[in-house]
Amino acid sequence: MNLSLDGYIAAPGDDLAWSVPSDELFQWWSDRVGATGLALYGRRLWETMSSHWPTADQQPGATPAQIEFAHRWNSSSLGTLQARSSPGAAM
Repeated sequence: MNLSLDGYIAAPGDDLAWSVPSDELFQWWSDRVGATGLALYGRRLWETMSSHWPTADQQPGATPAQIEFAHRWNSSSLGTLQARSSPGAAM
């Protein structure tokens, strides 16, 4: 399980480049996705993932591991979690 305090894992400027995993780590995560019955994403991570993975297996240069992950991601039960604050509540 991955979890950040605010539910979003980007560096300043919405940069996700810091999180590019090695091939070995990527395969490990892909195997976890394959064994997961339900994945819950926060809104911002969902927006990032859902804009990439539905067609990632069709992208030029996609590696076999990326193609496998895209197929697993697309066949997973996915959902988003969103928290809303009350008017005037501190965030």
